[in-house]
Formats: sequence, C-alpha cells, structure tokens
Amino acid sequence: MSGKRIMSLVLAIIGTLTFLGCGGTTTSTSSTASSTAGDTSAITNTTPAQSTYSIVDTGQTKSYNATTEISPPSAEQAFYGQDAQFSGVQPSYTKSSDGLTVKDNVTGLTWQQNHYTGQVYWAEAQAVPTALNAQNYGGYSDWRLPTIKELYSIWNGSSGWPYIDSNYFTVNYTSEMELSHAIFWSSTKYTGLLESTVEPETGAEMAFGVNFGTGHIKAYAISTGPRHLARCVRGDVYGVNNFKNNSDGTITDQATGLMWAQADSGSGMDWEHALAFAQTKNAATYLGHNDWRLPNSKELQNIVDYTRSPGATDATKVGPAIDPLFSSTGITNEAGTADYPWYWTGTSAKANATAAYNSAWYVSFGRAVGSDGKDLHGAGAVRFDAKVQGASGGEDRGLNYVRLVRNAQ
Repeated sequence: MSGKRIMSLVLAIIGTLTFLGCGGTTTSTSSTASSTAGDTSAITNTTPAQSTYSIVDTGQTKSYNATTEISPPSAEQAFYGQDAQFSGVQPSYTKSSDGLTVKDNVTGLTWQQNHYTGQVYWAEAQAVPTALNAQNYGGYSDWRLPTIKELYSIWNGSSGWPYIDSNYFTVNYTSEMELSHAIFWSSTKYTGLLESTVEPETGAEMAFGVNFGTGHIKAYAISTGPRHLARCVRGDVYGVNNFKNNSDGTITDQATGLMWAQADSGSGMDWEHALAFAQTKNAATYLGHNDWRLPNSKELQNIVDYTRSPGATDATKVGPAIDPLFSSTGITNEAGTADYPWYWTGTSAKANATAAYNSAWYVSFGRAVGSDGKDLHGAGAVRFDAKVQGASGGEDRGLNYVRLVRNAQ
C-alpha cells in the first residue's frame, strides 16, 4: 500500500475515531503482586503478553576507553566488563517475500519494514495501525502501535546513526540533521507531565518515543510542538517483567532469566569506576555470586516500570520508575528536588555520526532533567552522559549510579 493511501486513510480515521491508547487490557497475569510492572497499560486490546522472552543484544562488538576504541581489556585492566565483552542473544530478522514486513526471529514480533512517513501527533499515530488493518497490510489485520519496550527491542548499537539495522528497516533521511529527528512514537504515555521551563509546552502530557537517529528514548509532548513518525507491530506483547524476590538481596526476572541486585551502588561514579565497581563486587562474591556486570542499555531499559515516576499524577505511582521490589537511593537533583538517580549501562555512545565514543548510555529511573533541572524527557528515558565528569558530549551529570545484573540461566 502506498504512503499516500495510508495517509488518506489515517486522515479519514483521525476525523472519525477517538483513541484512548492502542486498544482495553492485556491478558497477562503475574505470580507476584508487582510483577506486572511492564507498560502493558498502553495496550488496550486483548493481545496476550509473552510469559518468557529474550532481550535482543545491542549489537555492540567493539570496546572503548573514555574516548577511543581499544582492544578488549582483560579482567585486570581498566574498562573491563563493558557491553561488547558479553554476547547476548544476537538480532535475527526475516523479510517477507513481498517486502512489506520484517519478522523478528528473537522476539516473535512482526514489524512494518517501511514506516508511515507522515509526521503526526501521538493521537494521530494511533490511527496508523487502524489504517493498516483496514487494508490487511502484509496479510494481517492486527497491527498496533508498539510499547516503548517493543520499539526499543529493534534498537541496534553496532555503529549508531542510525541506531537500527537499515538492512531490514527503512529510516528515510537525507542528512544527519534530518536523521536526528527520526523519532518514532510508542503507545506508552508518561505518567507525569513536562516540567521543564526550557520548552514551550510546560505542563503538557507526554508519550515516549525512540529516536533511531540519535539513539535516545525520550518522552515528547503528545499534542504540541514537533510531530513524529510511526512504525507498527503485531504479535504477543513483548517486555512484561515477572519479578521474583529471592529474599537474599537479589531479584530474578523470570521472564528474561536475568538476576538483578536489589540495591543500587548507593553513590554515583564515572563510567570507568562503574565498570570497576562490578569487578570489586565479584572479587567479594557479592550476594553469593562472582559474575556480576553492568547491564547493557537494552537490559536496563527492560526493567523500567513505565507506570511509575517521581512526578506521577497518580499518587499511588509516585516513586522511581522501577518495581517497588527494588530499592533506589534517593538524591536531590539539579533543581533541588527530591529525586532518583540515572544508572550507567555498559554500552558506549557517540554524540553524532562522526564523534568519538566518549559517552555511555544511561537509563533515568528518576526525572530526566534538562538544563533547568526540571523533568524534560521523563523517568524511563535512555540518554547518554560523558564517561568522564565534566567532559563534553553528555548530559553533564557524569557521576551516575550502578545496578548490577547477572545471567541467572
């Protein structure tokens, strides 16, 4: 189906339908009271959730110090334990014979190979799958807007800019500037409101999107300011955690097989010392294990609870954007507000297509503050910070916290 035809259908649907999200309630259940912490609240149809799933690896295969590529360090050397030194489940895709869809062989999700090229607000984005379903696009009529965890599952950090495998997924751009605005809506709304005074939409409702140009996850105003893109998905809902408190200082996600430290590092540090922190804990057989590591960006983002935030409008959801089974150190942020930390990943980042890898990705479990210290992109945002405090190329906090992970299976 041509982009023009999709556009005409979308415009017609926007004029006649009002959407609450992307459909009712998911059929997922959990074995613990708080294990349904995934963002399935954004799925308002009866699509079931996957009970177990693999987190697709980031694709990062090169090692870096604070600025440049290095040979993979040994356990006794600085910068050991970063993303490239741990191979997870590698990405695997299959294109349909008609070229319209891409099957993710790891997650089981099916995606649009190309994307809807119109720039739309969030409510309008949710008309896009309705238009696809009306046309039985690719032979299917159960398309929907992806959750933020589903959308981030196709993120690829092997080289960046774009942060997606362009052999399988189309991202249309003619310049680096245009690529930096390759933002795709998810179905996941932010539970708080935009606080930052550097944006004209202060107080606006927001929803999360992935920028496949710069690599970020951020929350964007849903009905003011710039419009964004949409790429639809079909299949059982991916990314719903099933946490089990092991009552020994660890928490296992029975959906992914990863074991997490229940407590965080308790203090901030630069990226080199964050990597070293894991090795120090291994030397001490922390919590009975000696194979702890920094999570990669996709592993850490996967445990975000997008129903929670420090500024949630629902008082029962106020707190760090993580299941309450976990403990998070309280901090005072740049605006003097009680908040929660940003957490390092082992995944390196670069500020533009030709920049050095002098930054690393972090996940914000507290407010993703802007230059004014107010919430700019929402708890659950994934951004990068300079590996060395005070260096250029990051979000200028520099000293972030650590939550360790290990493979339980």
